[in-house]
Amino acid sequence: MGPAVGSVGGWLVQAFPDISSNLIAAAIGGVLVWSATNTRRRLRLVRARRFWRALGGRRPFIVLGAHDFGPRRRWARAGVVGMGDIAALVEIEAQLRKLGFAGTIAESKQLSPRDLSSDLVLIGGPVANAVTRTMLAKLSGVISYAFAEDPEHEGAAVVHDLRSGRLLVPQYEESGHPVSDHALIIRTPNPLAPDTSELVIVAGCWEHGTAAAAEKLGDRKFLRKLKKMKHFEALVETTVVNAAHYNTKVVETRRIPAG
Repeated sequence: MGPAVGSVGGWLVQAFPDISSNLIAAAIGGVLVWSATNTRRRLRLVRARRFWRALGGRRPFIVLGAHDFGPRRRWARAGVVGMGDIAALVEIEAQLRKLGFAGTIAESKQLSPRDLSSDLVLIGGPVANAVTRTMLAKLSGVISYAFAEDPEHEGAAVVHDLRSGRLLVPQYEESGHPVSDHALIIRTPNPLAPDTSELVIVAGCWEHGTAAAAEKLGDRKFLRKLKKMKHFEALVETTVVNAAHYNTKVVETRRIPAG
């Protein structure tokens, strides 16, 4: 017996509206998902561009510090840069490049007096980066967070909340390796040229905090908080496991008033 052509044709006629409706619904759903994803991406880029616009358009110096390590300096005469600081550099460069900007990478000891009055992105705390140390001293009385020496761990740093007097100390395992870290993100006018240049500091007590803070500069939720806050200081906390950072959070953000 041959196929019932008439019955198959009738089934197609009846089924076609349902198939068409499903295809149209799927297409509309796909367009809506694409549109929402694209809108979120554009909004994220707009916020990131707003943050970097002033510096990025003028090709800022991205400044790394280099440890001397005393007698070990003979093994690395130019100094040694921590992996977390390098990760922060890569992250910040990627953020600038995505927005069509670029920076000039420099080591802290290479900057001339004229360079110090330029737009600067400083990577690393005052122990690792001499320019960070200089700028934090110049910002004394302007910012409410600072770095201090860890009273229990020689050569280590802690964040000092100058408002409350509290010391925010990284936590350590028995071996002495940190299992948590704190960092600061600071955005102010450059104190050496406040009318013409901007300054961003990304600095942890350890290099883990520095890398985590750099990543936060590309975080959509963090950037949204900064919408009406051009100059600010933010306290960041991160968990450290096997020398990698996780679960980074912004503990507090404080506005820096115009000078």
